Amino acid sequence: DQRAKTAFLFREDVKPGLRLEMELRKIFISSESEFQKIDVIETYFGKTLVTDGKTQSAERDEFAYHESLVHPSFLRCASTGNPPKSV
Repeated sequence: DQRAKTAFLFREDVKPGLRLEMELRKIFISSESEFQKIDVIETYFGKTLVTDGKTQSAERDEFAYHESLVHPSFLRCASTGNPPKSV
Protein backbone atom coordinates (compact mmCIF):
# COMPACT_ATOMS: atom_id res chain seq x y z
CA ASP A 1 0.00 0.00 0.00
CA GLN A 2 1.60 3.27 -1.17
CA ARG A 3 -0.23 5.37 1.46
CA ALA A 4 1.47 3.44 4.26
CA LYS A 5 4.86 4.46 2.85
CA THR A 6 3.98 8.15 2.55
CA ALA A 7 5.30 10.27 5.41
CA PHE A 8 4.00 13.62 6.53
CA LEU A 9 6.55 16.39 6.04
CA PHE A 10 7.39 19.55 7.93
CA ARG A 11 8.56 22.29 5.58
CA GLU A 12 10.04 25.59 6.63
CA ASP A 13 11.12 28.34 4.26
CA VAL A 14 14.25 29.69 5.94
CA LYS A 15 14.99 32.35 3.34
CA PRO A 16 14.44 32.75 -0.40
CA GLY A 17 15.93 29.70 -2.07
CA LEU A 18 16.43 27.74 1.18
CA ARG A 19 13.80 25.35 2.49
CA LEU A 20 14.16 22.72 5.21
CA GLU A 21 12.07 19.63 4.76
CA MET A 22 11.94 16.65 7.11
CA GLU A 23 9.67 13.90 8.34
CA LEU A 24 6.96 15.09 10.70
CA ARG A 25 6.87 12.30 13.27
CA LYS A 26 4.20 13.63 15.61
CA ILE A 27 2.05 16.70 16.32
CA PHE A 28 1.75 17.28 20.06
CA ILE A 29 -0.33 20.43 19.79
CA SER A 30 -1.42 22.82 17.08
CA SER A 31 -3.16 25.96 18.25
CA GLU A 32 -3.77 29.54 17.30
CA SER A 33 -3.89 32.56 19.59
CA GLU A 34 -4.97 36.03 18.58
CA PHE A 35 -1.27 36.76 17.98
CA GLN A 36 0.26 33.65 16.38
CA LYS A 37 -0.03 30.04 15.29
CA ILE A 38 1.71 27.69 17.73
CA ASP A 39 2.80 24.12 17.01
CA VAL A 40 4.74 21.67 19.12
CA ILE A 41 5.87 18.85 16.87
CA GLU A 42 8.44 16.06 16.70
CA THR A 43 10.90 15.98 13.82
CA TYR A 44 14.48 14.81 13.27
CA PHE A 45 15.46 17.48 15.83
CA GLY A 46 13.16 16.04 18.54
CA LYS A 47 10.39 18.08 20.12
CA THR A 48 10.23 21.39 18.30
CA LEU A 49 8.43 24.64 19.05
CA VAL A 50 7.19 26.33 15.88
CA THR A 51 5.45 29.72 15.81
CA ASP A 52 3.96 31.10 12.60
CA GLY A 53 5.73 28.35 10.64
CA LYS A 54 9.21 29.23 11.96
CA THR A 55 11.21 26.99 14.28
CA GLN A 56 11.93 28.67 17.60
CA SER A 57 13.62 25.90 19.59
CA ALA A 58 14.25 22.18 19.30
CA GLU A 59 15.45 19.45 21.64
CA ARG A 60 18.61 18.63 19.70
CA ASP A 61 19.96 22.17 19.65
CA GLU A 62 18.43 23.67 22.80
CA PHE A 63 21.88 23.84 24.41
CA ALA A 64 22.82 26.62 21.99
CA TYR A 65 19.87 28.75 23.12
CA HIS A 66 20.37 27.86 26.78
CA GLU A 67 24.05 28.77 26.80
CA SER A 68 23.52 32.12 25.09
CA LEU A 69 20.72 33.06 27.51
CA VAL A 70 22.27 31.91 30.79
CA HIS A 71 25.98 32.68 30.54
CA PRO A 72 25.72 36.47 30.11
CA SER A 73 23.81 36.67 33.41
CA PHE A 74 26.39 34.59 35.22
CA LEU A 75 29.23 36.65 33.75
CA ARG A 76 27.53 39.86 34.85
CA CYS A 77 27.09 38.51 38.39
CA ALA A 78 30.72 37.40 38.50
CA SER A 79 32.00 40.75 37.28
CA THR A 80 30.03 42.70 39.89
CA GLY A 81 30.72 40.29 42.77
CA ASN A 82 26.96 39.75 43.27
CA PRO A 83 26.23 36.03 43.00
CA PRO A 84 22.72 35.04 41.94
CA LYS A 85 20.29 34.51 44.82
CA SER A 86 18.98 31.28 43.30
CA VAL A 87 19.88 29.10 40.38
